[in-house]
Amino acid sequence: MIRVLLQCEDTYFLQAFSNYASANCHTMEFICFTAPEKAVEHLASTALRLDAVLASRPVLEKVPQPQAVRLLVAERTVFSDPEAMQINIYQSGPAILSDIHSALALTGRHLFGGAGGRGVRIVAAASVQGGSGKTVLSYALAAAAARRGKQALYINLEPFPAFAQLYQQEFSTSMDDILFALKSGRDLAPVVLDTMARNRDNVLVLPPFHFAGDLLSLTEEDVKALLQVLAEKTDLEYVFLDLPVGLQPLNQWALENSTHVLQIYTDDAVGREHLKREEADVYYKNLPIPGVVLPVLNKCKKRGAEEGIAAKISWSESLYEGQTVADVLERNPGFLKSCFDLLDRLD
Repeated sequence: MIRVLLQCEDTYFLQAFSNYASANCHTMEFICFTAPEKAVEHLASTALRLDAVLASRPVLEKVPQPQAVRLLVAERTVFSDPEAMQINIYQSGPAILSDIHSALALTGRHLFGGAGGRGVRIVAAASVQGGSGKTVLSYALAAAAARRGKQALYINLEPFPAFAQLYQQEFSTSMDDILFALKSGRDLAPVVLDTMARNRDNVLVLPPFHFAGDLLSLTEEDVKALLQVLAEKTDLEYVFLDLPVGLQPLNQWALENSTHVLQIYTDDAVGREHLKREEADVYYKNLPIPGVVLPVLNKCKKRGAEEGIAAKISWSESLYEGQTVADVLERNPGFLKSCFDLLDRLD
């Protein structure tokens, strides 16, 4: 059990979050105070172990237990603060809990019930067929996971990404920060956590690369280091990697470090031929892919199980016409169910 002292003078937040955590989080115990003086008094007198103190700065300055992680109540989550990591309390309950787990992971603390590298699924969406719907589907899976209350990250690794149909998000940071940390040998974990942003669909996203050359500058070691941080230093349950079309070094490095690989093709003659040729290709069959490979047929007009196919994703006229993924998930129960069924296969 992780024990956290929480001090915040916002009575409404404290009551609402305490009620949420009590009902939904059985791996954390929160000891809550509104008054800083009462929190400091408890810190000075308690014999109980505290794993973290999430409080205002005056309270943090008087934390006597060296083993307790100091977290600052703030309006924005910042993991790279040299004095104390900041936790945004003005976000959803699951997001607050996730940020606390990630902060503890950064300090090397054991995660009870979090991903912590034990349960995170790194899912690579790959295809050699252009127009397979790989990008829309991989983001839809992340959004569907978020609708289930899961912590899901979507990363687009295409050299010329398009996001208009996926989400709209203003980023306060950029991928340049991650690239600099990778190339300079800086501590990558807090930089990655600070760069992630949670959009309106409750999906965590990383900003796109400014230039194709930045993406292509990634090395095998860079890809492995980034995925290792996401697996070991976050509370993520899913990481969806939207890979470029084709088969190139970046794809291979991602496939080699994924727990699941989705081979996405359209449910028509062209898509099925692409899938058949890929599965019969000697080079592809000899790639060192340790994860589970799941062939997926997308844009299906007929449902029903099919031998050798892990999932069939329903056709959506709205997606074809350019509606946003969130709208389609909300209004098309067949498409949403297809995404939920595929998520079940990943579990």
